[in-house]
Amino acid sequence: MKTGILALITTAIVLSACSASSSTAKKEKNAAAFEQTASLIENGNYLFTVRSASPSGGKTIQITSEYTLKASDGNFEAHLPYFGRAYSGGYGESQSVEFNGEPEDLEIARKENKNNISVSFTIKSGSDQYTVNLVVGASGYGTLTISNPKKQSITYYGLASELKD
Repeated sequence: MKTGILALITTAIVLSACSASSSTAKKEKNAAAFEQTASLIENGNYLFTVRSASPSGGKTIQITSEYTLKASDGNFEAHLPYFGRAYSGGYGESQSVEFNGEPEDLEIARKENKNNISVSFTIKSGSDQYTVNLVVGASGYGTLTISNPKKQSITYYGLASELKD
C-alpha cells in the first residue's frame, strides 16, 4: 500500500515538473514571438493585410480582395474598403479609406504585460483627416481602427508581416 502511494506521489511530482518546464518553454516561445513582431513594427517597414472589416454597429464582413496598410520608412499608405455610414461627403468623393503620406502625432508603444504593440497617428488625405490605431499581438494578428469625423469608425482585422520590396 505504501509503495503504491509513494509511486503515485512520485508520478505527480514528475508530471508537475514536466508541466512547469512546458509552461516555461511556452512563455519563452511567446516572448520571442512578441519580440520579433514588436521589432517589425518599431522598424517601421511592415504590411498589415486586412482579412475582415467590422463597421460600427454592423456585422463583420470577410474581405476576399487584398487591401493593406503599408508602413515604409515613416510613410503610411492605405487602400481600404469602407462599410458604414458617411455623415457628410461631396459629390465624387471616394467612399473608401485612402491615404498616403507622413503621419502626425505618431506614437508606438509596447505593452509587454498584454503581449502587444500599438501604433497610433493622424494623417490627412485631401479634405479628410483620419485617426489610425493599430494593435498587433505577438502572433502578428491585429486590429486596425480608423476614425474620420465624416464617417462612422471602422475596425479591420488582419495580419502584420514584413514588407517585401
